[in-house]
Amino acid sequence: MDKQKILIVDDSEINRALLADILDENYNVVEAENGAEAITILSKQREDFSLLLLDIMMPEMDGFEVLAYIHKYRWDDTFAVIMISADDSPTNIKRAYDLGAFDYINRPFDSTIVQRRISNTMLLYARQQRLEKIIVEQFYEQEKNNNLMISILSHIVEFRNGESGLHILRVKSITKYLLEKLVQHTDRYPLSKADISLISTASALHDIGKISISDQVLNKPGRLTEFEFEIIKTHSMVGANMLLGLPKEQQETPIVKVASEICRWHHERYDGNGYPDGLRGDEIPIAAQVVALADVYDALTSERCYKKAYSHEEAMEMILEGQCGAFNPTLLLCLQEITEILKNELMDTSPKQGDKSIQDIRNSIDYDRLLSHRKHPTLHWNQHLPQLLYMDSLTGIYNRRYFDEQFQSTNDIQAIVVLDVDNFKHINDNYGHGTGDVVLQILAKTILSCIRKTDAVIRYGGDEFVLIFNDIPANAFEKKLERIRSFINDLTIDGIPELQLSVSIGGAYGPKTTKKLFKVADNMMYQSKNKKNRVTVCFLDENEDSIDNI
Repeated sequence: MDKQKILIVDDSEINRALLADILDENYNVVEAENGAEAITILSKQREDFSLLLLDIMMPEMDGFEVLAYIHKYRWDDTFAVIMISADDSPTNIKRAYDLGAFDYINRPFDSTIVQRRISNTMLLYARQQRLEKIIVEQFYEQEKNNNLMISILSHIVEFRNGESGLHILRVKSITKYLLEKLVQHTDRYPLSKADISLISTASALHDIGKISISDQVLNKPGRLTEFEFEIIKTHSMVGANMLLGLPKEQQETPIVKVASEICRWHHERYDGNGYPDGLRGDEIPIAAQVVALADVYDALTSERCYKKAYSHEEAMEMILEGQCGAFNPTLLLCLQEITEILKNELMDTSPKQGDKSIQDIRNSIDYDRLLSHRKHPTLHWNQHLPQLLYMDSLTGIYNRRYFDEQFQSTNDIQAIVVLDVDNFKHINDNYGHGTGDVVLQILAKTILSCIRKTDAVIRYGGDEFVLIFNDIPANAFEKKLERIRSFINDLTIDGIPELQLSVSIGGAYGPKTTKKLFKVADNMMYQSKNKKNRVTVCFLDENEDSIDNI
């Protein structure tokens, strides 16, 4: 069994040597002679360490600065920190605990005490992490259900509002990025990861009150009259009242509380000149402040029935100059710091191959053309409900229901592909379900970037995707699958460069029923799965199930 790894950070070589002698037999010890060196080591391999022994008095960066840095960027999610110092004053000990230290050991060292305190810390920390993991998984399941219901409600509002539904997705994303930056800048708003996720999810309901506004006012192409604008302004109160009118036990849930705050106050402004209550500064809940900024930015950069879209640069200038009202100065700083994300990930409508955002890809899909070969005269994609029923809320591609209802009973498909993510459970277990969701989103947009508009991509379930092809030559089919595999293998996840993605792909090509093609493709995928990161294809002729594997 591999030894657990401990990082000792102390500017005294003698102190490091003493600790190393005590710990060498049971642990793998790494040393750093100052705080700056420790940060460098942890930035590259922090997940290798189970424990950090951190001195307080050091040059360049003292122990408290290192601890604050670790706590700020939440590196202590993966390891515990024990402070070591000859100064055992209550002030120092309290400060260490406040900054996230797990324990505090005084010098001079007693080997028995050091070993026992470290083993106890590791045991307690491991138990705490397991409990947190269980709680996170339970929260994740609840959040998935929340997301599904909120997605349905908010999309209904958007479709009625004459928009594509992308506004909601972009506001959610911008809200999340702003909140993540905000907690790095200040402790004024003590938001946990769960809080950030909750606010981002609740942001999808910010305009639900617009369901009460008449179509004539809501979708008016020209400038609103003063009276019409007053009608529009009622949506914030209406939305909040709708949520607060839920049964008492539902009103008390965190998602409803936060969503009602956002609904009511996302048009308030930091200087008190917003509506409906004229709140000023931090009288406005931080959730509503962040969604207000995200909403304004996306409204400016999106085309509406009454205006053209502004560029990112124009929108930023208008916001920073106060043309759209006053916002929290710290949030404006956060907005500037995510400018590259806004330009490249969320708003770029002409990205390079493989870099297009999911929202842009969804917006560019010609649904009528996609379905033109399906011969379903009763299905009209200018009616928004089928889009909602057949769309996977996480990835923005088709869901299993679409496959079951539109393909299962047909026999005119030329090829089917089953694609499965390698080691997906390992990704969820080691990096969290949030990272797993990001992986699925990136895979979806990468696959979409590799296929034609006449093909279909379906999230069949979990980390499994199904691809449908028509009118594709056999040699092009093979190359297409290998290209998809290669593109995915070259992907990287921001902030996790060590995470290597790969997929196992199985394909079935030939004049067979959908049921037969799917069964063969699924078998081929499991053949690929034996070695991982492989493509295996079966070619079926008209009379028999002859197989040609690659």
